[in-house]
Amino acid sequence: MIKVFFVGTGGGAPSKRGLPAFIVRREAFNALLDCGEGTQVTMIRHKLNIMSLKVIAITHLHADHVLGLPALIQTMNMYNRTEKLYILGNNVDKLLKGVFENTYFSPNFEIEYVNEYKDNEISIKPFKTCHVVPSQGYLIEEKDRINIDIERLKKEGISDWRIIRQLKEGKEVRFNGKTLYPDDFLIKRKGIRIAYTGDTSICDNVIKTVKGVDLLMHDSTFLDDINAREYGHSTASDAATVGKEADVKRLALVHISGRYDNDYEIEEAAKKIFSKSFVPEDLSLYILN
Repeated sequence: MIKVFFVGTGGGAPSKRGLPAFIVRREAFNALLDCGEGTQVTMIRHKLNIMSLKVIAITHLHADHVLGLPALIQTMNMYNRTEKLYILGNNVDKLLKGVFENTYFSPNFEIEYVNEYKDNEISIKPFKTCHVVPSQGYLIEEKDRINIDIERLKKEGISDWRIIRQLKEGKEVRFNGKTLYPDDFLIKRKGIRIAYTGDTSICDNVIKTVKGVDLLMHDSTFLDDINAREYGHSTASDAATVGKEADVKRLALVHISGRYDNDYEIEEAAKKIFSKSFVPEDLSLYILN
């Protein structure tokens, strides 16, 4: 199970929606995608533990996506963090170094700046987007899961945990005079895949990268009354076109401009093109199984 917390779903200037921030949680693993101004305050007020964050991935250095980060790190330090923090994003290290020097601060815990993150269960990899400044989205992929077919084991009369372990490890096993093949007893389930674009206009590379993801969080700053491409952004219709062409399972419309009060109008514009579109509210939760 993976949970996505929509901490801030607006963009540009603060409005009724917070600035961009999204938490992806798998068991004890937590990653924060973008960190707009006010992110830590929202998280603390709503009991989203800032100390549990292991990875922070920043899409680009526009203020609404990154200016919450220096303060968040300083608060982690005040709370006596000791665990290493991994940070992804082009030139984020230079930004933080300058801020830390000019605010007379140095973290007491280790920060490692990496191009991508990977552990035994999940990976976070960047992909190029189409904005007016250097920018990248992120593809979050859970490792494929392998489970034992309990019913098949019962049918064969197998209860020995050593045999079960060997089958799960992909090994052939002799039992009661016959060979047991792991493929007959293993159920393989594709890992969950999530993509977040950050700011982008409609973009071929995004469509190619996010093919078939379980959840796409796509820039949907404007309705069709604005030339979104001129600003390096997308309309709700653009996002829906990406969702449709990439055949994603669900499309979340995010980075909504404060000029729009009517979520229904944004959602309907997208649904005319791609019916699996929705507009998440701040602090809403989306669960993927």
